[in-house]
Amino acid sequence: MKHVLFVSKPIVPPWHDGSKNLVRDIATHLQRARPTVMTTERATPLGGRVASDPIYREPGGFSPSVLTNARVVRRLLSDRGHDVWHFVFAPNVASSAAARVSIATRRALGWNGRVVQTIASAPRRFELAPSLLFGDAVVALTEWTRARLLAEGVDGSKLRVIPPCSAPPRAVAPTEMAQLREELDLGPGPILLYPGDYEVSHGAETVARAAAAIARAVPEARIVFACRPKSPRAREARADVERILADAHVLHRTRHVGQMADIVPLLAAASAVLFPVDDLYGKVDLPIVLLEALALGIPMILARGGPLEALSAADFVDPGDAEALARTAVAILRAPADRPQRARALYTERFTPPTVAAAYDELYEQLR
Repeated sequence: MKHVLFVSKPIVPPWHDGSKNLVRDIATHLQRARPTVMTTERATPLGGRVASDPIYREPGGFSPSVLTNARVVRRLLSDRGHDVWHFVFAPNVASSAAARVSIATRRALGWNGRVVQTIASAPRRFELAPSLLFGDAVVALTEWTRARLLAEGVDGSKLRVIPPCSAPPRAVAPTEMAQLREELDLGPGPILLYPGDYEVSHGAETVARAAAAIARAVPEARIVFACRPKSPRAREARADVERILADAHVLHRTRHVGQMADIVPLLAAASAVLFPVDDLYGKVDLPIVLLEALALGIPMILARGGPLEALSAADFVDPGDAEALARTAVAILRAPADRPQRARALYTERFTPPTVAAAYDELYEQLR
């Protein structure tokens, strides 16, 4: 049995970070390996066979500080009893350098363990990837990312593709959805959900430019922007989106709800998810909310030409093509066809925690 130490952000709530959720879901579903996750001192244990290592003082943010990296290095240099170190984070210069130092130092002192590195989200610049990767096995979440890494000269013999996963969302009662509609003044008509961001990609702008055509075809539809502000530019970017909607006289047909503590009721109430996102920087290749939509059988319209194509049960439009987005959205509202069945089948086949954890169990066993 392999003993695996996950090296990641603290595995504690809130559960709105893709890399944290990935570690939690893999660790709690491993059957052969025995996992340890890094947490905070007061964190509730994940339970089962998962051990907790409280090296962090607080949950932290989306980007680790220098002090945080130092605490992780100190923990690795004193580690005993783990056969595998499994790093799960977005490749960056500081964290990769800290990992390299820790690995080299421990091996110089006689540690014979193996290292797995899961690329939780793609680097900003793929040309830097060879200098940021250090694992004996490197896991990409999609074939698209693997291909980009190979194009930059990364050793293909080390590369694996294991998709991310997400637990199926909780059941939502009709009364809860009705209450949500009342609170957000959504009316009884169909809901189109954009669960991206305002500022990183052109996704929100594309949805805004599609809104007028959607409103003309389906006047009772409402478009909901559920966007977590990720940077100081978020407010300005939201204002730009609202300006596009106002100029098209459809601002009143949209709702802007910000970051929701629980997006599942809104997701369950949606007739379709609009996610024409052309830049996934800072996100896992396949964001959690899309995997949850897949599990629920919610039709999705995604951007063509990137990692989102792994969600093959969705419909795809070219990035920035607002006309195609509107046309496809209207077609789904009028006739969803067999999209829900295809979505649920794909989720069950590839993206459940037991399926993904089994792939990591196998990978750990293969490492020598």
